Amino acid sequence: MPIFRVKTSARLHLGQLDLNGSMGRLYGGIGLAVDRPCLEISAQPDKDLNIAGPEEEVDRALAIARQYCRHYGLPGAKIQIASSFPAHSGLGSGTQLSLALGLALTRVYGLQPAIMELARLTDREGSRSGIGVAVFTRGGFLVDGGMPAARRNGAGETPFQVPPVVACLPFPREWGIVLATPHKQERISGSKEKLAFQSLPPMAEELSGRLCRLVLMKVLPALVEKNLALFGEGVTEMQQIIGSYFAPVQGGVFATREGAELAELLLSAGAAGVGQSSWGPTVYGFASEEKLAILEKAARSYLSGRGDVWVARGRNQGASWGWCKVAEKESNSRFEYYGATKI
Repeated sequence: MPIFRVKTSARLHLGQLDLNGSMGRLYGGIGLAVDRPCLEISAQPDKDLNIAGPEEEVDRALAIARQYCRHYGLPGAKIQIASSFPAHSGLGSGTQLSLALGLALTRVYGLQPAIMELARLTDREGSRSGIGVAVFTRGGFLVDGGMPAARRNGAGETPFQVPPVVACLPFPREWGIVLATPHKQERISGSKEKLAFQSLPPMAEELSGRLCRLVLMKVLPALVEKNLALFGEGVTEMQQIIGSYFAPVQGGVFATREGAELAELLLSAGAAGVGQSSWGPTVYGFASEEKLAILEKAARSYLSGRGDVWVARGRNQGASWGWCKVAEKESNSRFEYYGATKI
């Protein structure tokens, strides 16, 4: 039986732009799709819902898949999670898993709902960020415009809407990114994340203004002109501002001591810019081709097996998907694609 397969990537969330809200919108943000680590799943119709994959992913995937099955009246499916990346690590795994499952489950039954409909059903990032959905649909370096400030306290009857993407630029292939994720750290997500936002006062208007100016007048022009030094300077300054704002709830500019030390280490090893993705603990460093191996070695040496390290590139496309078939006597992890396409 033909199998439907989806491959999508992690994302870095490089920071929010307006935590003040006086102009009528809140949050906004910048982010980047990266080609490593990635998520791959496959699905085929079945009378029951069965999911195989890494133990730490199966329960989460089952809960998400049941939502889709209930909504669309689907009997079930056989789903294989071939590869995944850590949950609650700042890499956006929840959004990518939810959208990949929704796409696979509906397509194997001949349904073609819009990605925004799938996002609405599982409420992926609709409250604060549109970056994760945009990574799935288009990839690249992304800026989203936030949400109406009235929704912060549930005011009004504003319908669900993923924050709009207001800029999408290709990320230079010659720039690399080293990602480092320390293990065994307390993660902020779900209700903890909501309480964290509620506990903080509005950001000073001049700081929100500085963040927006950094994006428009430094980070985005540097991307277009492929000026890595200026791009890195802009990202690093943004991270300092945002990290200082969140320090009361995450314990410092970085969520972990390891993250702060990794950022300093990457800078000293030649990174053009560093930061923490979302609530962490993943830390990243942008670098030129000739510096990547040095940064990777430094990160691996520091973590010494106590975390994951990836060397990644920007991914300038959304999720890949297509029908595929399994050759006889081959395991389910080996597929031959045909008719594969991008969303």
